[in-house]
Amino acid sequence: MGFEFRIAASLTAGQRQHIARLLAERAQAPRAPGAMPDTDARLTETGLYVCQHLRPDPWHGLAALRAYLEAQGAGYAVEEIDD
Repeated sequence: MGFEFRIAASLTAGQRQHIARLLAERAQAPRAPGAMPDTDARLTETGLYVCQHLRPDPWHGLAALRAYLEAQGAGYAVEEIDD
């Protein structure tokens, strides 16, 4: 159970740096010892890849990401991966 998304986005170098910084900060957030992160989000050459493990509901950050991309005027497409 979980959700996977590929988000293709036309990002400028500055937007990529901003998103990379947010992802790095998220990775450093404290977790319970031995706990796996529930969401794997990675910046890719074409945009972002997000995999949310063992969750019954879609990734809660998708709406905020869409709002950011739209506010930045970045073209994007979200594809939910259904394996």
